[in-house]
This record gives sequence, structure tokens and C-alpha cells, in this order.
Amino acid sequence: MALRRLKMVSPRTARQLFGATVAPVVDYASSVWMHACGEKASRCRLNRVQKTGAAAITGAFRTVATAVAEAEASIRSFRERHTEKATKLWVDIHTLPKTNPLAKLRTAITRRFASPLQKIAQAQQETATDQMEIIYAYAVPPWADRVQVICEPDKERAIEMTKRAEGILIATSSSARGGVVGMGGSIRDTRINDADDAITSYSVTLGARTEQNPYTAELEAIAAALVCVPTWVCHRQVVILSSNRSALAAIGKPRQQSGQNTIQEIYDLVCLIQEGGNRVSMIWAPAHSDFALGTKAKAAARRATREGCEPDNRPYQAKSTAVRLAIATQRQEKALPEGVGKYSKAIDTALPGRHTRILYDGLKRKEANVLAQLRTGMTRLNSYLSKIGAAESDICICGWASETVEHFLFRCTKWTRLREGMLQCTETRRGNLSFYLGGKSPSDTERWKPDMKAVRATIKYALATGRLDTEGEGEPDQ
Repeated sequence: MALRRLKMVSPRTARQLFGATVAPVVDYASSVWMHACGEKASRCRLNRVQKTGAAAITGAFRTVATAVAEAEASIRSFRERHTEKATKLWVDIHTLPKTNPLAKLRTAITRRFASPLQKIAQAQQETATDQMEIIYAYAVPPWADRVQVICEPDKERAIEMTKRAEGILIATSSSARGGVVGMGGSIRDTRINDADDAITSYSVTLGARTEQNPYTAELEAIAAALVCVPTWVCHRQVVILSSNRSALAAIGKPRQQSGQNTIQEIYDLVCLIQEGGNRVSMIWAPAHSDFALGTKAKAAARRATREGCEPDNRPYQAKSTAVRLAIATQRQEKALPEGVGKYSKAIDTALPGRHTRILYDGLKRKEANVLAQLRTGMTRLNSYLSKIGAAESDICICGWASETVEHFLFRCTKWTRLREGMLQCTETRRGNLSFYLGGKSPSDTERWKPDMKAVRATIKYALATGRLDTEGEGEPDQ
């Protein structure tokens, strides 16, 4: 309710506030109580929170169906969030060390008096856990020195920094295609090699996409790069150049994340190299930059994912990959429920979809309020007001027909002059309600996207008439 009172907040900011302040409170400890939450409790309490939050984002009426309001506001249902939290909990339990008491819990499914954890186990029966990586309390002791990691925020300065780097340069890269993940690297010594030369390159196929991901592959590539540094090298600068910011951030601040074993291996190798008086640093090199060594590293990584490539040894399954696959398995295709949102389905067959973010995020609160009314059909027009008893008749002020959304936008003779901006947006789709409200009509192609110019022209027209605004009406044509 407090979020809804913030009248000047844009839809984008309101959605962020909902996800950061409201949803975490509602979902607290949901893995314990979600199974005991019946339909009545869901409908009366949790759906009420969802609808109020959606109204705070778009300004839609409270009478809009919850599923439609969530689709317009582009927020996930509480069931989706609860399922995701339970999945992460299940994977987290299987990544604990064997010495942890939680790792020894018996999760055998019983028919009577099943605990919340047993119900989660029953729902996660298809999640493979035999090859799951183990996540320890820490990868590197808190008192140990951290590897120097430089991630320059400015892309141009980062590119310039990679060009000025000197010493033993090692560019690393990862590749994921054809269901296979691989990594590669290229090494050059600035003392003896030109900018386009390389001492050596390496290429390794790590595993299937169901086990690894580009992030863990990049960590493996960095570890392999440090192994390639000769033991006789002394008092030199060793620079790792990587385009994966996530991998570098994990190395700079190692915590309880995927690839922890590889991060620990990287620190052990760095300590071994530093014993010879060498200095090791890692620099972020933007992808697609004019950097010859990085191009060779990328080519080496792509060789590892060519058709027919198979890994030599089956690696562990990354925690992040396991969570992603488990959530994807349980996620159902999004669609509005049967019998709900008949009007919304007619004007936008793509609901629910990500395009609603495009529609609302660039609007002000007042503009979003108008668009939400037009897209949900619950407006301050007489056709709707008469249904709820707020108007005596559904006849438009022009006196010719019922004041529906379509009549108001295209046919009402009171606002002909204000409609010129809308008509200039298209020559062939005039009168198409879906086009002007940013929806997908059945005749649109798969690569369809909303025409924001037409949407903004429609909002401008509606605001000029004042029919959807409580502050008053505009001046009709004479």
C-alpha cells in the first residue's frame, strides 16, 4: 500500500521496488509454508498483494484480474517465485559438504505426515544431483591476499589498458554452442613476440551444456593459463586478459559460488608463481575489441566446441547450471488462465510477455495509468462505468454509440481534431486496436514488436481528451 501511494514513481522504478521490498517479505521462508498454503489463502492474501503491487506499477484498476494485472506489470506470480526458491534450496542442500548436518538429512518420501522438505524432494525427483559440485564455507581464507583484478568501467579505457599491458600476456575465452562448453587461451611474451604473434594456444572441451556454462569455463581457462606459465620464470609480470566480468569478480572476491574448486586452484597456482618473484594480475578485456591475442583465444575456444568434440573427463555439474535446468524443467509455458482476460487476449495475443516492459518502462506514472486502462478495458469510459453502476448509461457523450475503447479511440466525433497524431502513425493499420495499444494481433509475425510511436500517440490523444483522467475533461471539437 505504501508503494502504491508513491504517485510520482515511474513503472520501471515501482517494479524494482516491488521486487526489492515487497516480494522478499511475502516470500520469506516460503519453502516451509508454501505446501500448506491452500487455494483460499492464496486467492485472498497473496493474490491481493500481487494485484496491489501490479496496480502500483501500471496504475490499473483494482477490479482487473490478478493474472492480467501481473502480465501488464511484468511481475512473476507468487507460485513461480516460491517454486524457484524451493528449487534453489534443494540444490543448495546437495552442494553442502558431507560434514554438514543438513547434508545427512533423510529425504525419503513418506505417504503420511510428509514434511516440507519431503514435499520439495518429491517435486524435485527429476533433478540430477549425483555430479553436483561441493560448495564450502570459503574458497580462500579471509586473511589470504587476493589476486589483483582490474575491471575498468569505461570500455574505451579498458581497451586501452589491454593494449598497454606488458609481460607474459595470456588471453582466455570460453565458448558454448551445440550443447557443448569449451575453453581456450593464447599466450604471448611482449619481450620476444610481436603484437600479432603468440607463443602457444590451448583448447579444451569441458563438458555438456547441462553440466557447465561459460562462467565456469572461463574459470577453467584462467586456471589452465596459469598452469602454462613456466616454473623457471622469475621477476616477471603475468597478466590474464579475460572478457568475462563475472569470472573476474568471483576471483577478486571469492565466496560461496559456482566454480569454487577452480577458484581455489587458481589461488594455489598464483601463490606458486609468486614464489619466483612474479606478479600476477587480471584485467577485463572487452569482447569484440580490436585485440589480436583475444581473437586467437576466442578461436581456440570455438575449436573446442566444434561438432563431434567430446570431453576427456566428465567434470562436476555447476551449481548455477543445475539451478537453471531445474527451474526450466518445472517452469510451465506462461498463459492467461481460461476464462480470464477475454478483452486482453483479444487485443494482445502475446500476453503474458516481456514486451509489456517495453510498453510501460518509458512512460510516466500518469501515462502508464492511461495505457493500463485502455489495455485492460476497465476504464473511466461509460461502457465500463455503467457496468459497475457508476454511470446511468453506456452511451458516449457524442450520443451515437456505446462509449467503448474502440469507439473512443477511432469513431467518437467529439475528438476528431485530437486524433490527427494517431492517424499519422500508419496508413494501413488505422482502426487496429492492437496496433495502437502495443499488442500483438493474430496476423502479426513472430518477429513482431510494439510500435511505441503509435502507443505514445494514443496516450497523448487520451490525455488530451481528459476522459481517462480524474482531473477533468479536455475540450471537445466544436
